[in-house]
Amino acid sequence: MSSFNDHLGLHRGDDGESIVLDTRPEHQIVPGTIHFAVLTTLAEVAAAQATEASVVPASVHVQLLSRAEPGRLVAKGRLLRRGRRAAFAEGEVTQDGKLVAKASVQFAVLS
Repeated sequence: MSSFNDHLGLHRGDDGESIVLDTRPEHQIVPGTIHFAVLTTLAEVAAAQATEASVVPASVHVQLLSRAEPGRLVAKGRLLRRGRRAAFAEGEVTQDGKLVAKASVQFAVLS
């Protein structure tokens, strides 16, 4: 992962596939609510990982489904399609097993 992701506090889950964030106070937009940009980043990073390629996001569509509170967030990605120049994937963010955000991402494939 990039230094931005490290700075944010993202790390791989024990399963080797998920992306995990144990939130900190600076991740909150207001006390008790995690900022949408944190959820978007988690979902996008999980989706990118699912492509198994060097990619950058070209477009991101995010749906915030429930309020995320301080605590552990877990994101998993799923590849929908990958071609030579573009890839499409989804990322879902859960908290305590509850879906809080979902992203559909189009990526430009770099290599």
